[in-house]
Amino acid sequence: MRPKISIYIATSIDGYIAREDGSLDWLDRIDGQGSDYGFNDFFGSIDALVLGKNTYEKVMTFPKWPYSGKRVIVLSKSLTSVMPEAELFSGNASDLAAKLHTDGIQHVWIDGGLTISHFLQSGLVDKMTLTIIPVILGSGIPLFNPLSSEILCKLSSSQGYPSGLVQLTYDIA
Repeated sequence: MRPKISIYIATSIDGYIAREDGSLDWLDRIDGQGSDYGFNDFFGSIDALVLGKNTYEKVMTFPKWPYSGKRVIVLSKSLTSVMPEAELFSGNASDLAAKLHTDGIQHVWIDGGLTISHFLQSGLVDKMTLTIIPVILGSGIPLFNPLSSEILCKLSSSQGYPSGLVQLTYDIA
């Protein structure tokens, strides 16, 4: 047994999650007109969040820690410490999923390009919500890194918004 593992991430039309320098400024171009696109409901459903090192380092530049009240695990083989609100894990995705299950965690959010690819490659992801931002960046940090085999996905819902944003949710086969 293991917890339910979900991906919930924004990407450009051409599949980038950040500019080459890690900047997320392009995400601010969308006027949600008061909509959070289901984020608060999703965030309320998770018990823990797993971030890759690069994502964690980006989040550390934010003026306020955005994950209050959630268990946050940072996956890294190179970091030696993280802030007190987070914990460091240097093992593989399967070992982490087993540990979280043992700890009673029921639903985990995976964030960060390399981390997402590791969990997908390990066959651990159950659901993936991609929020497509209507911009073509042309280059940047890709959502998906090379995988050794294809991963079948089944569309479970799609939603377009007046802002031009499209949200696609897939069950992972």
